[in-house]
Amino acid sequence: MNNGGERLVEDGRGIALEEICKMKSATGYVNVGILIGQCTLAVALSGCAGPRMAAPSDVASSSDVLPVSDRSHASGAFVNEGFKLGPYTIADVDRKWDSSSGVSVGPWGKETKTTGFSFTLAGGDTQLKGKCESVLEKQHVLSLGGSFDWGSTTIACSCEGGAGKASLVLSKDANKLTIGEATYPIQQVHSVVGGGNQSAPSGFRADSDGPLGAVEVLYPGQVWLKKGLDEPTRGNVSCLFTGLMLYKPPSDN
Repeated sequence: MNNGGERLVEDGRGIALEEICKMKSATGYVNVGILIGQCTLAVALSGCAGPRMAAPSDVASSSDVLPVSDRSHASGAFVNEGFKLGPYTIADVDRKWDSSSGVSVGPWGKETKTTGFSFTLAGGDTQLKGKCESVLEKQHVLSLGGSFDWGSTTIACSCEGGAGKASLVLSKDANKLTIGEATYPIQQVHSVVGGGNQSAPSGFRADSDGPLGAVEVLYPGQVWLKKGLDEPTRGNVSCLFTGLMLYKPPSDN
């Protein structure tokens, strides 16, 4: 606890120090014993952060990092799911989109029932509209963190408003990211900070002759982009990777 009453976890995602460590009654501060207990609980909760993806060494050494900030852990109709991704602002996240909402972005027919979401990515001259939809073949929860079997779902995302076509597909048949005429295979990443691997993917990477970039799908998320990419490509890849960060199984949408 500091003298400024700073938040233990920002943006309403945890217990605020000014709410539990500077509580006052009508005559002054609350009982010291209660105060200490509450502050101890707050500090303990702050240490309960989940695992984080560890970027493969070749990705880490050749990439710029776009950190995520101001992101809520919650989602749903009454939650602002926007956040900052490096120089970009992610906003207007709408999870009410389904197969009846319009044109499909996935590799399936119009008769296939899908769920999806849309969002915007903006920064400087880059203004993109992202859409993702998915078909979940089975629900398979793997951990207390709500992880699921990425191999049991097909996810397709597209980003519009930039130069050229930008799309991404993850399925049992194909895993690829497409920017214009260039296609980049996508692979799962399982490494986590501190060493070792976890069974569910901690993220994904896209490669050509070398790493194009990678995305962490564990909360709060993070993106790595190849150094020297032109802005249209950076924007499109960031938009598609944002779709993976925002993805949740249909039952959780």
